[in-house]
Amino acid sequence: MPGMDSVPAECRGVDLDKAALRLPAKMGALFLAAGEQRLGQLDQALAAGNAHAVMDAAHSLASLTGLLPVQALAAYAREIYAAGEQGDLPAAGHAHQRLGIVMGYIFAKLRSLGHEANAS
Repeated sequence: MPGMDSVPAECRGVDLDKAALRLPAKMGALFLAAGEQRLGQLDQALAAGNAHAVMDAAHSLASLTGLLPVQALAAYAREIYAAGEQGDLPAAGHAHQRLGIVMGYIFAKLRSLGHEANAS
């Protein structure tokens, strides 16, 4: 995962600070908690070769990532979903890797802005 100084190409030119401030109250924390959970589920589903679970996690991530102006996230989630739908999970490799890198960067950014994953 890149450090905070290493901005993924997909996030260059995106003002994540501003985008995070525009999220409704607690939405940043909810994004963080749900995003980490669903990304973990996606990782497990891919490792287990469970196409249905891959599709479920990818669909949830596609919806969730619509909250932020990083267009590549939804595209990666759709690519992963399509690989699950086709039963060709290895085809999701690049999209899964990039999704994890970009989401990891966004999670770190949200934490640096004071969002916590344990929102109630």
